[in-house]
Amino acid sequence: MIEFFAVVEGGYSPILADPSAMGRLPTAAFRHCEPVRTASRFGWYVFLPEQLSVIWEEDNFFWSIDDFENRYLLSDAIQYPHFSDAFDNAAPEGDAGYAPPFLTRTNDDDILQIWTGLFARTRPGTGLWVRGPVNMAQQSAHTVLEGVVETDWWFGPLFANVRIERRDTPIVFRQTRPFLQVLPFEKELGKETAKATPTVHMGLDALGDAEWDAYRRTVVDRMKTDKPTGDYAVMARKGGAQK
Repeated sequence: MIEFFAVVEGGYSPILADPSAMGRLPTAAFRHCEPVRTASRFGWYVFLPEQLSVIWEEDNFFWSIDDFENRYLLSDAIQYPHFSDAFDNAAPEGDAGYAPPFLTRTNDDDILQIWTGLFARTRPGTGLWVRGPVNMAQQSAHTVLEGVVETDWWFGPLFANVRIERRDTPIVFRQTRPFLQVLPFEKELGKETAKATPTVHMGLDALGDAEWDAYRRTVVDRMKTDKPTGDYAVMARKGGAQK
C-alpha cells in the first residue's frame, strides 16, 4: 500500500499508528471507546530525523537543533546538516543542486514548512492524508495544517505546513515524538464527496420504522438491559452488531 524512502539519516522509521496514541489515551478511552481507538491506530506515524527548535520573535524566525544552545536566523530555507552534499553526490547528472530543504519560511508570516526527510509512494488510486498525530495533544504554540497529497503520482518530499500560533515561545519538535500521522485516502472517495450533497431529514417525523428499529437496537435495548460499558467496542471488533 505504501513505500517510504528515508533519504535523510537518523531518527525513527515510520511505524504503524497505535490505538493507545502511544500511551496518551486515558485508560477508559483505550479500553472501551472503539471509535477513539480506531481513529488513533489508522495510518502511520512519521518522525523527524533531527530535533528542531524554532522561535518567532517580532518578524524573525530563529532555529536550532541543540535546544537553543546555538540559534540561527531563518532568512529563507535551510538544509539538514550535510544533506546537500550527500544529495549532490548521489543524484544523477542534472539533478544535483535540487535537494529539498529541511525548514522553509513561506509567504505567510506565521507558517513554516518542515520536511520529514522522507519521500512516499502509494498504490494507484490512493493518496496520503497528512495531519498531526491523532488524539495526541500538541503544543498549543503550533498547528499542523492538514492536507491530502496524491502520492500515487507525485513523488516528492513528504512535508507539512506548520502554523506558529505564538510569538516569543520556544517550540521543540523532538525526534522521539511523532511529528505527523499519514493516513491512506482513496482518491475516488474524495471525488465522490466533492460532488455529493447530503440528504438531511428534518424533525422526528422523518424517522421511519427502519430508523426506529435501528435506534431501538442501538440505544433502547442497551438501556433496558443495562449492557456493560464497552459493548460497542466488543461488537465492532467482531465486525458489527448481529441483526
